[in-house]
Amino acid sequence: MARILLVDDDRLVRTTLANFLIHDGHQVTEAGNGLEAKRLLAAEPFDLVLTDIIMPEQDGLELLMSQFMRPDRPGIIAISGGSPNLSQQELLDIALKMKADAVLAKPVSYEMLSAAVKAALAKPEGQ
Repeated sequence: MARILLVDDDRLVRTTLANFLIHDGHQVTEAGNGLEAKRLLAAEPFDLVLTDIIMPEQDGLELLMSQFMRPDRPGIIAISGGSPNLSQQELLDIALKMKADAVLAKPVSYEMLSAAVKAALAKPEGQ
C-alpha cells in the first residue's frame, strides 16, 4: 500500500481516480490544486503524487517544478485532458521534460492508472 496524493480541480475526476487507487489498496489524500498539494507535501510524506496539469491557483507543472530538487521527492504522474492553448500531447510532453515519472491522457481508465502507479512505485529512488 502506498500513500498517494491525488491533485485535480475537478471533484468528479478526483473521486473516480481515488476510488481506483483505493480499490488497489492505496491510501489517498486529495487536493484541489497545486497550492494545496504543496502544503500537504510540506506537512507529510507521500510515495506518489498524481496531478492534473491544468488547474487554477497553481497548476501541475508548477507543482512538478517545486518538487524537482527535493531529495525526498515522491514519484509524480501527470495527467491532462489538454487546454485551450496547448494540446493534450503537448502538455504531457512538457511534463515528461520536467521529469514526471509518467504521464496519462484523460480520460484515464482503471487499467491505465493501475499500471502507471505500479510502474512509478517500482522505480528505484532518484530515478
